This record gives sequence, structure tokens and C-alpha cells, in this order.
Amino acid sequence: MLKQLLACILLTAMSFAHAANETSSIRTPEGQLISLGDTFTDMQNRLKLSPNSMITREFKDGENLDLAMDYKYEIENMMYTITIVNDHVKKIEWLNTDQEIKAEITQ
Repeated sequence: MLKQLLACILLTAMSFAHAANETSSIRTPEGQLISLGDTFTDMQNRLKLSPNSMITREFKDGENLDLAMDYKYEIENMMYTITIVNDHVKKIEWLNTDQEIKAEITQ
């Protein structure tokens, strides 16, 4: 059951990809969606995980320069970075950690 859920998470992330590692939504281990535009509170309530790390940085969007917070979560073999700007999910990036390890080994 857990393997099927994790496969679903991976397929969901890949199917909504805008770029090589950017997506508009992810599915939590409990099956709930986190999407662009969701509030920070919605993200926390749905994810129910503590982040691996959090950094604060500047985020430039056109003419605007805002304060952004990047939260990193590791779910199975995926590392997700969720960027929060003005209390809303602005960006979701993913990285398959297995692929990164394989790339380092083969170099």
C-alpha cells in the first residue's frame, strides 16, 4: 500500500511538471494535495511533517522584491522545496534523490 502511494506521489509530481523540476502541486503521504496559491497554514495542516530545513531569502517577481521562505521536505526518494511568499505557496520544486546519487556514482 505504501509503495503504491509513493508511486502515486511521484507520478503526480511528474505529470504536473512545468519545467525539469518544477510542479504546480504535490500529493502528501496521506493523499491530500498541496498546490500553488495554497496558504502556509493549509500546507502545514495537509503535510503534517516537519521540514528538513528552512531558509529565508529574497524573491524577485517582476518588479517586486519579497521575502520568501523555502521549506525542504523529504518524502521517500523525493526532496520537495516549497517556497512561501506573502503567506502563500509560490513555487514547488522536486528532486529525485535516487537519481542524484546515481549521477554522482557514475561520474
